[in-house]
Amino acid sequence: MFLVRPFTPPDREGVRRIYGDDEFTRPELQRCFPRLSLYLADSMLHYYDFEPESAFVAVMDGQVVGALLGAVDTERKDDDYRRHVKPLLLRRTLSGIYGWPAWLWADWLTALAGRRIDRPPIDLGQYPAHLHIGILPEWRRKGIGSALMEGYESYLRSRGVPGYHLYASSFHPMGVAFYRKIGLETIGQFEWRLYNGYRWLDVLEIIFAKRL
Repeated sequence: MFLVRPFTPPDREGVRRIYGDDEFTRPELQRCFPRLSLYLADSMLHYYDFEPESAFVAVMDGQVVGALLGAVDTERKDDDYRRHVKPLLLRRTLSGIYGWPAWLWADWLTALAGRRIDRPPIDLGQYPAHLHIGILPEWRRKGIGSALMEGYESYLRSRGVPGYHLYASSFHPMGVAFYRKIGLETIGQFEWRLYNGYRWLDVLEIIFAKRL
């Protein structure tokens, strides 16, 4: 069976492999531009480079098969992203590390459409932490998600964090069903449009939360 434990530096490449896969949003675009996976993995590096103590992994036979990337302070994470991660992504894009970034056009169109979205506010006093879960396809529905959540919640309690929130999109119905199954509270939702490089998708975004 799998083992859930805190993230360690040797887990980095396994975590990057999970978060570099865009299977739910832009799989066709990623097939055309495989180095998009490097950009996606780099976009999450706050969690495993700047705040690795808040990350957990599920390991089977030495392989990372699932990962939970968390942040205890969402405002601090957003500030780190603006000051460190976003400039790094720009530098690497301009240097050609990600190849010809034609896929950025899809991101820009999505961001432009998102400027008109009315997002519900989140009470960061009650729910300051947040998280992302990624699990390899062949390891889903085996209890890994629940075990990762239990480890993260215990960690947050040990830090005195009062609660956490997360976003789940309708194009990932398995994730939405999982968060409902484990009893998270729905504190808001909104609709937005995603351009995946080939077509526009109408997305319902659900905000889940839990007080600890």
